[in-house]
Amino acid sequence: MFEVERGSVEEAIMILQNLGLKVNEYEKMNSMIPVEKYKELLEFTIAVARKTNEVTVTIDEMMDDIATKM
Repeated sequence: MFEVERGSVEEAIMILQNLGLKVNEYEKMNSMIPVEKYKELLEFTIAVARKTNEVTVTIDEMMDDIATKM
């Protein structure tokens, strides 16, 4: 196992992969996912995607600053 930086894109991807594995496991044992659970998963995924976007924008801004100074 490797360590990822908290709040990084790698952490977001790892969280989403783990969620996907849990959903697959749940799906094998249950034929239906309750709407409330699906809604929670969707809201969490959207929150992770937003955070990932913020990190990406910050990285892009940093790269632009570096390019300008070079």
